[in-house]
Amino acid sequence: MPSGESCCGSHDDAGAAGTTLAFHSVGRRALHVGGEFRRPVSLGDSELGRTQRSGLVLRVHGEKGNQGMRLLWVFSYLSKQLELVAANLAARRGITLEIMCPVIGDHPDVPASIPTTPLTCRNKLDFKSRRQIREKVRNGNFDIVHAYTSRNLANVLAACRGLRPMPKVVGYRGTMNRLRLLDPANWITFWHPGISNIICVCDATNRALQESGIDPAKLTTVWEGCDPKNIPALPRSARAQFNIPDDAFVVGMVANMRPVKGIDLLLRAAIETADLSKLYLLLIGRDEDPRIAKLAADRRIADRVRLAGPLSVGGQYASLMDVYAAPSRMEGLSMSIMEAMIQGACPLVSNVGGIPELVRDQADGIVVPSEDVSALAAGMRLLHDEPQRRKAMAESARQRILNTFSIDRWSHRLVDSYESALGESGRNHGSVSRAMVSTPATATEPRAA
Repeated sequence: MPSGESCCGSHDDAGAAGTTLAFHSVGRRALHVGGEFRRPVSLGDSELGRTQRSGLVLRVHGEKGNQGMRLLWVFSYLSKQLELVAANLAARRGITLEIMCPVIGDHPDVPASIPTTPLTCRNKLDFKSRRQIREKVRNGNFDIVHAYTSRNLANVLAACRGLRPMPKVVGYRGTMNRLRLLDPANWITFWHPGISNIICVCDATNRALQESGIDPAKLTTVWEGCDPKNIPALPRSARAQFNIPDDAFVVGMVANMRPVKGIDLLLRAAIETADLSKLYLLLIGRDEDPRIAKLAADRRIADRVRLAGPLSVGGQYASLMDVYAAPSRMEGLSMSIMEAMIQGACPLVSNVGGIPELVRDQADGIVVPSEDVSALAAGMRLLHDEPQRRKAMAESARQRILNTFSIDRWSHRLVDSYESALGESGRNHGSVSRAMVSTPATATEPRAA
């Protein structure tokens, strides 16, 4: 999630009936919203981002009354995007959110009087973590416990066993692989009878789980999103640091370059289009595929391939690319493609996994068959030869992120999935307001369908 400032201190206001905002660090990050706000409370950038390092618990205590939905996240980490989603959910009337998550890094700006207590599930049979989770759930009377990784899910399911009332346990699946019947880990996670719902990152993941025998009624697709403010775009002049001319046609990618990412396919396509004299390739990330260096050294393209290696905040370099290529062999819903789209790069992607759900062919970019080097080369040539069409698709891609894959829309979809998991029992927990306490950057975005 993007870094952002968070409010710390108190908010006493005649219209807020004693509502207070304070940091409590208790080993996991938690955002707790109770009562009803009548005055905006905003969570800004620098300190909210600090929660990723500190494991702070941010609680908002308000008026007693309708309890709404009590929600516990048990996560292995909080990305910048997830921090924003947490702030977004916490800003909704009727939601009480707490997060159990490891402390990541130090937190020199947090007052020493605020302790932190992390939760780290070291494996799927972590009995110490199970005791911590069980105590937290029993004392917190949560309606939903959302576990973000299979490791956390296994421990949450074991920790909640036998509790009365039993919270709805929600899991998460981000890959498109089918479950293996002989993998015992699947029987204590996704096939466990205690799981109420599995949030799938894309429809392709949803289908893979259905094909693995999971009841479709337990599966909900929740597209994620990104925040443009989290990605400081670079000026085109920054191409100079890679010795790329300002007027070059740049095709690039930001990823750990494993074989599944298909960088070898991109390089072969570049060799097929080597006659495009202004074509340059900018590849950012750790090289984990031995084929890449050999292909990049081909004399037809060697002087125009830039293997930049891993860079801090690598996603911002997509702003230097005319085309963002993702010829993946397997993919869920790619955050790197989203970040490139919001920066104005035109996507050239394969049709695997959730990518076609994100990029609409010929509208937001070009979608080609997986493993088809000739189609990839043809896409590169078209986007080179028709710059106005490329720019139109790039703008459509940017608008798609703003309108459909924003943090606010992601949060709406997440709330819908939680309410679906609660089902009829959700009526006993009060309503969750769609209104936000304060979301100045996303308040005008439409609600997800």
